[in-house]
Amino acid sequence: MKTDPVCKMQLDEQGTVTLEHDGNTYHFCCPSCKAIFEKNPSKFC
Repeated sequence: MKTDPVCKMQLDEQGTVTLEHDGNTYHFCCPSCKAIFEKNPSKFC
């Protein structure tokens, strides 16, 4: 299980929206959480 860094939802790795940032893979529940992360990644890392 992975945790969406924005909304803290628990996620199964399959079928999630992902983003590579500073050598790490982040998993999101939806594109809008990914967009929020992309605007200010340091807030969530």
